[in-house]
Amino acid sequence: MVKMRGINGDNMKERLNPLQLSLLFYSIQNGLVLYTLPRVTAEYFGTNGWLSIIFIFVLVNMNITMIAISYKLGKGRSIFEIIEATVPKWVMVPFYLFIICVWIGMASMIMREYIFIMKIMFYPTLPATFFVIFFTLLSFLLLRGGIYHIAKALVALFFVVIPMIVLLFYLIPEFDFARFTPFIFKGDTDFFKGTLHVYSAFLGIEVSILFFPFVEKKWTKALFIGNMLSTFIYLIITCISFGFFSFDQILNDLYPVMTLFEYTEVSFISRAENLCFCVYAFKVLSTTIIYYWGAQQFFGNMVKSVKPNVWIIIILASGFILALIPDSLLDVKKWLNLLSNCSIGIAWALPMFVLCNLSIQILKKKMPRETDHAK
Repeated sequence: MVKMRGINGDNMKERLNPLQLSLLFYSIQNGLVLYTLPRVTAEYFGTNGWLSIIFIFVLVNMNITMIAISYKLGKGRSIFEIIEATVPKWVMVPFYLFIICVWIGMASMIMREYIFIMKIMFYPTLPATFFVIFFTLLSFLLLRGGIYHIAKALVALFFVVIPMIVLLFYLIPEFDFARFTPFIFKGDTDFFKGTLHVYSAFLGIEVSILFFPFVEKKWTKALFIGNMLSTFIYLIITCISFGFFSFDQILNDLYPVMTLFEYTEVSFISRAENLCFCVYAFKVLSTTIIYYWGAQQFFGNMVKSVKPNVWIIIILASGFILALIPDSLLDVKKWLNLLSNCSIGIAWALPMFVLCNLSIQILKKKMPRETDHAK
């Protein structure tokens, strides 16, 4: 395999393969939204709101297509090489800093939301700082290994998290299609807000635009497979929720998926909802790590003379401080709504900007050829 050096300064002895990437992309998507997803789809899309996930799936695939085209046209070059071949780096620094701030904010708030819920459920007297330190230390250990070691670790965590979904099939005897109702998207709906909220469940995959130098050829299919896997899981859980609860019950339950697991009766597991939520810490860690890693890549490109470990410490220190700012779960949700909207904007704007730069570069190459041909 080709030995390569990434922006973070790590020697890469092998590239990430498509199968590994498919599982990685599922792992890094913002899975904590899953616990509220049935309620969100019901609240903003009305009856049979679970169908909205299919619409969002198409939108996310369009977003992924732009990333895939960028990779193909850029011939494996990193987005920094593509952008800075047209636009001076100093012009891009404010935009880079904005992306860094948003991604560090996303990582810290996703982590903080999980910690708040964990404290409410299990450890109400334990200081939140303890959990933040724990997540930060794990993040440091993973980030030091570089993206290939991060990928291996997160793929291993995938096989710990995914079996939890099987527990929901124990609820099938209580499932009733009559609860779906024949009406589609009826009620007090707000499709625009709903689209933003549901789209946030797919966030994390936009960081894959930084993977260009680290992957094998024909890796882009892994993006679509990973996104399809996430969509499949989301559809299973929302469908079961809409067939298990009444529409009003879903609307009035803050975490309907948690309630689903509470009703799961398995002889070999006591309190399935507690086990599943604890195991879901690995999913939260995966999303947190990939946003921190993305921020590290931008810092590393801006100032290449600074050692990677220094950037890791700066990023994790910033995330640590941010995670301690919110005083309540409501404050975290406000932060997350703002940061998620910014992340959605980045997810679309960054590939578009890369494609615009590639178009300019392709046109510049063609113009001398046409001039020579005219002569």
